[in-house]
Amino acid sequence: MIGKQSVASFARDCGVSEASIRKYLKTGTVPGIDSVATIAAYTGRSLTWLITGEGDPFTDNAKQERLSEEDIKKWWSLIFDALDAENKTKIIQAFQQGGLSAVFNPSLTTSKPATQRGK
Repeated sequence: MIGKQSVASFARDCGVSEASIRKYLKTGTVPGIDSVATIAAYTGRSLTWLITGEGDPFTDNAKQERLSEEDIKKWWSLIFDALDAENKTKIIQAFQQGGLSAVFNPSLTTSKPATQRGK
């Protein structure tokens, strides 16, 4: 479920403490209902699957939201066309600085362009 994402990054992105995520992974304990709901919302996994490991791992909403490659290209084109140059630049800089999570969490970005990081 975490994939290539670090535990710290996953915890920050889904809004659950890193210590809690590490405990769940290490001990196999089940998160409380508030944490499991947060994780389900972030990952698109069903509550039942997260708690029991049984059934379809994806919620009904996630199934309905899966788009074809053609639809994805259409939507990206619509989104791109709807943005002004300033917002396009902000999105690109956010992605350069912090990856996909930074695009959806503006607090992770800085105003310094990616080409100036580390100077």
